[in-house]
Amino acid sequence: MHNDIAVPENEQLPIKQKIAYGIGGLSEFFIANLVLGLSIPIFAVGMKLDPFILGLVMAGTKVISAFADPFVGIISDRSRYKWGRRKPFILVFGILAALLLPFVWLVPNVSDNHKFIYIFVVLSVYFFFHSFYKVPYDALGYELTPNYDERTKVFAWKNYVAMIGVFSASWFYWFTLRPVFGNEMNGAAVLGVIGGALIIIGAITVTRGTHEIGERQELHMDENKISVKEALTTTFSNKAFLYIQGAILVVALVTGIDATIGSYLHIHYTSSGDKDLASLIGGVGGTISTLSIFAALPLAVWISSRWGKREASMFGMGIMLISAMATPWLLNPVFPWLAIVLWVLNTFGSQCSSVIYGSMVADVCDEDELKTGRRREGSYAAASSFLFKFVQVFILIISGAMPRIAGYVDTSIAPNLEQLELMKVIVYSTNIVGVSIAIYFLYFYPLTRIRCAEIKKQLDERHLE
Repeated sequence: MHNDIAVPENEQLPIKQKIAYGIGGLSEFFIANLVLGLSIPIFAVGMKLDPFILGLVMAGTKVISAFADPFVGIISDRSRYKWGRRKPFILVFGILAALLLPFVWLVPNVSDNHKFIYIFVVLSVYFFFHSFYKVPYDALGYELTPNYDERTKVFAWKNYVAMIGVFSASWFYWFTLRPVFGNEMNGAAVLGVIGGALIIIGAITVTRGTHEIGERQELHMDENKISVKEALTTTFSNKAFLYIQGAILVVALVTGIDATIGSYLHIHYTSSGDKDLASLIGGVGGTISTLSIFAALPLAVWISSRWGKREASMFGMGIMLISAMATPWLLNPVFPWLAIVLWVLNTFGSQCSSVIYGSMVADVCDEDELKTGRRREGSYAAASSFLFKFVQVFILIISGAMPRIAGYVDTSIAPNLEQLELMKVIVYSTNIVGVSIAIYFLYFYPLTRIRCAEIKKQLDERHLE
């Protein structure tokens, strides 16, 4: 256990910069979740498109953007613009994504095959823009401060601001169902216009309200000498980075593949097919879950400052494990509102862990600089995004097939009770296994506070040479 350690004044980041960075993260949240959060309710439930084919189509769009990520990271690392290495990309591609967002939902009234083609083309471009926003944005967060504890606070503030997005996401589907829009597809298009405006505001705020760490001498080295292959090999051979990604990705995988059957369970099992009740419970539950973040984030920062980042992230995973084990009792059609308890536990645990992961990767970048002599935040941000998107590809493919595994094939009719019960078993069993594996990965994460202090000391000495 460590006592509170004062942050040196020259390593402190003003609150206004932390908030500005968080607002930029809110834009990234909307870019991703206004599409991913509504794709099943709008495309599969509303338009009645085959969820399996939809999963394949969306997986294809993710493959395209995933292959763009490593190049975006390397380009950003090598860039030397007046505004810095990250912010020009954040501003330009944030605006482009915002302008395209409403058109995601304006699917023409044609055959299902042509609808799938439209969705594939528009989302391929959209997620390509997302790559050019997210990778530089994440890299910016890694390099805002060199301090071990201040980094955690940066990502805590990011998550505080993101609560606005988490709160609003709980009401996305409810909003699209308002009678004034005629149907949920029109409602989603209107929501896209509103979300696009917020994305642009966030992109402008983060570019004007943050300051990248001054270009140190080593950043002026001829980094073009490092090849793309060497950059990728060095990044993906970092053990500390791989342990973090292993924990993140395995939880993302098991929770993601359950997303489709989770929607069916929420609407047809706990809410007995009542869409209005399902949207109301989702809205109220999302609101309460969002409020739980106010307790989760300071607790994670407190645990990290006293015991370390590994322990704080493992604590969060432990809460998620409790949630997974309680699922058989909390998903109950007799007491549909009990599902909110499940969501609160999941949100609380995931927030405790996620706020730590970004700070961990920032420490990995220091370790990498000690080994390579280069600052490669963009490469690590790109690698994180690349891996996550490839997991999303598997999620989109597998999640679309999950209803079939439970025996639900004819989507023109509601699933029966036997199929829904099997879906529930799949949900809690996969979550228990996945979260347990994540805890195993985190246990072996090697960059403790003491090790990070040693790395920082050696880097400071090198910078003085």
